[in-house]
Amino acid sequence: MLDQEIKIIIDHKRCIGARCLACVDSCPREVLDWDKEQKKVVVVNFQECLVCFACEEACREDGNNCYKIEGAIRKEFQPAPRTDMWGGAREVVPPISV
Repeated sequence: MLDQEIKIIIDHKRCIGARCLACVDSCPREVLDWDKEQKKVVVVNFQECLVCFACEEACREDGNNCYKIEGAIRKEFQPAPRTDMWGGAREVVPPISV
């Protein structure tokens, strides 16, 4: 169950629907589905949403940008600095290709 007030917004004017369905296919919890009668993507199982943004990212990668999740806190993950065996942090240097 989500503690935050989350809204899933689908811009049906921009959505290309059955020709794409990237958002539907990317959702690990089957929150979205294609409604054949209404001929549009609909939210069918909102309470199962993990707010993982997989659907939003899939839509953005396709270039449609018709799908958006509002009200969720987006966290940018940064890799932790590597430490050597003495506990000191150091910069990670990629290997030199020859």
